[in-house]
Amino acid sequence: MPSSSSPVDPLARVCALLNQHQAAYLVVGAQACILHGLVRTTEDVDILIEESEENCQRVIDALSQLEDRAAAELTPRDLVENVVVKVADEVEVDVSRRAWKISYEEAAPSALSVDIEGVTVPYVSLEILMATKDTYREQDQLDLAQLRELARRRADG
Repeated sequence: MPSSSSPVDPLARVCALLNQHQAAYLVVGAQACILHGLVRTTEDVDILIEESEENCQRVIDALSQLEDRAAAELTPRDLVENVVVKVADEVEVDVSRRAWKISYEEAAPSALSVDIEGVTVPYVSLEILMATKDTYREQDQLDLAQLRELARRRADG
């Protein structure tokens, strides 16, 4: 159970733990869409991680502090050998080493951040988010169309 000083927002809760363990990660997926201003419903948190063994261990250590300790069963090798690992805990977290064709190293230079409940939440730029949504999945295609419209409106000022 989160302590009384833990963030309530699921995204902030996950990011607070990752930040405490100095994990290298970025928020992607629906939560990143929301952070860019799209109205989207989601309960899970998708993160793109730097895939060194040390960072994978930091991610596991952080997510192992969630209520059910589901991530405690993982090894760094699990995160490196699988494109996505789903951690089903008090917050469902999808841990990815690639977001479609984008790696952490490609996304990190243009990353943004926002403060939620006193927690720094790093997330991918709009351009990178659009690249991660350029897939065959129907939901990604819907998100991509909305993100392109958002980018057009921003460019028009």
